[in-house]
Amino acid sequence: VEVYALAAFSLAGDVPAARTALDLGSGSGVVGLLLASAGLAVKGVERDRAWRALSRASARLSAFTLDVLPGTVEKGRVRPSPAPVDLVVCNPPWFEPAAGPVSPDRRRAAARTMLRASVADFVDAGLLLAPRVCIVTRVERQAMLDRPGAHLARWARLGRKVILAEVRRGPGAGAEETLDLAAAYARFGRSFNPAGRGA
Repeated sequence: VEVYALAAFSLAGDVPAARTALDLGSGSGVVGLLLASAGLAVKGVERDRAWRALSRASARLSAFTLDVLPGTVEKGRVRPSPAPVDLVVCNPPWFEPAAGPVSPDRRRAAARTMLRASVADFVDAGLLLAPRVCIVTRVERQAMLDRPGAHLARWARLGRKVILAEVRRGPGAGAEETLDLAAAYARFGRSFNPAGRGA
């Protein structure tokens, strides 16, 4: 649900349509491929070699292009830094290490727990590369999204515990929106086939 919702949310809003995007911490590459299916030129950044290989394999099986680069988020920056884009999307780890047991599985722990970078680090890193950052995270992380030199422009709830949010450079006001998840599925269902063929 989160990947479809994040892709649809990032394509909405009252801003010029993005032409280029970066999926920060791209994992399996699904969000990037959904954005590519909407016509964006998309790159991914992923630190884990196995996830990079999986996302490249998914791209080869699809009708869309997704170039995934090695990299990591450290202290509010992406290292090494990719080229600037119109839009950054991310689904970073949600949980503080002290919030509960950390998975003994290295890959699962990195995906779920803020071991190396916080939600704020992902947003800060994204804002260095794009004027807009769209993120999916826990509701209690919303306070981390108002960043220096930027503002929380829009957000929508995805259930009781999760929100989608867009942070934009510069000052401004924000507003809550309603996400039409059925419309998100319908939009991508016309252009994206998980079996690997674009419509």
